[in-house]
Amino acid sequence: MARYKLTVCYDGGDYYGFQRQKDLPTVQSKLEEALSTRFQEKITVHCSGRTDAGVHAIAQVVHFDTDKDIDADRFGYSINLLLPKDIAVTSCQKVSNDFHARYDAKRKTYVYKICLSKIHSPLKRRYYHICFYNLDIEKMQSACGYFLGEHDFRAFMLADEDKLNTVRTIFDLTVEKVDDEICVRVCGNGFLHNMVRIIAGTLIDVGRGRIAVEDIPAIIESKRHVGTGKTLDPQGLYLESVEYD
Repeated sequence: MARYKLTVCYDGGDYYGFQRQKDLPTVQSKLEEALSTRFQEKITVHCSGRTDAGVHAIAQVVHFDTDKDIDADRFGYSINLLLPKDIAVTSCQKVSNDFHARYDAKRKTYVYKICLSKIHSPLKRRYYHICFYNLDIEKMQSACGYFLGEHDFRAFMLADEDKLNTVRTIFDLTVEKVDDEICVRVCGNGFLHNMVRIIAGTLIDVGRGRIAVEDIPAIIESKRHVGTGKTLDPQGLYLESVEYD
């Protein structure tokens, strides 16, 4: 039995998230169907972290086991013929049998994309959060520093979610604006459910003047979701990279 690590890119717009669900299209189910067809055996994939419905991935990482031999250099081409056009394997690598896509991940980077527009933007609606407000980018950038380091981020997850460990470490958080597009990029050792979308929503409220830059530490310390910005829509979120030792 050998273990293989795949890097996968997908447009999540037509899927109910990564995780397999009964009678609903998901990225995991499409991957497993293609791999099972390719190897003529039941294949189960394990991912670095589940993405929600509508969320995209530039470089999701999964692993799977098989007895079959694989030419890793050519595997992406052959398996992509069996996958829908909105999912693609971009690399394949044989790894040790104790490698785990989720538990061995050390750093994950997400990007949240915002389009500034005074009118609805039909061509960007699947890939950006459309923001109708004027934003103070410098204030948003100033607020980023308060998120860095190890904190209890309980305030930045769904209020009704029951999770014992809500402490996470943010290594880097930046806000960059080019023309009418804003990119919020955050790197951490892990993220709570909806955490990146809530951070992005909070930064928008800072940019609008609804939340003061200096209020961020108190919001984090409160551990109460009511003080944050809203949870932004999933379509602006991308899993950009997963790093391992």
